[in-house]
Amino acid sequence: MKLLRRDTWPQRVMIYVPALAVVVLLGVASAVGAATSSSVALRIAEYAVATASHDNPAHVVTAVDVSNAVGISTVNTADLEPLINLGDVYQYPRLVLFFEQKTFADICLNLPGTVGGTPKIIRCPHEAQGLWSGRAGALGVSNRAIADAAASGHAVSGADVVTAAKIYGVTLRHKPTFLAGQGGKVEFSTLVEMGLNTRFTVHNCVQFPKTAYGIPVAVAC
Repeated sequence: MKLLRRDTWPQRVMIYVPALAVVVLLGVASAVGAATSSSVALRIAEYAVATASHDNPAHVVTAVDVSNAVGISTVNTADLEPLINLGDVYQYPRLVLFFEQKTFADICLNLPGTVGGTPKIIRCPHEAQGLWSGRAGALGVSNRAIADAAASGHAVSGADVVTAAKIYGVTLRHKPTFLAGQGGKVEFSTLVEMGLNTRFTVHNCVQFPKTAYGIPVAVAC
């Protein structure tokens, strides 16, 4: 299953680190003509970890570190895109999923939760891919419900969410009943089909605001 690309990307922030330390650690100056997509993905992750480790103060690698590394052409020589970045999927907080455009391949890595740890390539978890796909639909419904409510002059209610879900054809695990101005958490269910023999349901939760024009936030279920 191929995931949809995100509409927006985190702003890349320039981070200055000792250049020699990073080059020596990662071998960025070496020939990369024969590099595979997986090796490039690992190089990006290692560069991000090195950036975080050499920052002052040193910190655990973050999504911003990964985005910065992706934007460096001498590191990201395969033009990989991070469809899932650190923290995007609550159940898999250290997962990064890169998409290779030429072969339409997904490459997944687990990045360390400690300073200077070692990133590892892993088999892409189907559940994580399904949760990411379902999250987009859940937030789409949420934004539609909030916009429609605001156009009617009030904050979003559970009834607005139910109406938007019908329009989008998205399933609600439980019918939300909160009133306008109360806010509330809504759980969305998504049936995921990955191949002939892989079908399962994932659940994504969204916290709705109490005020009109508020922003829906993806939260843990």
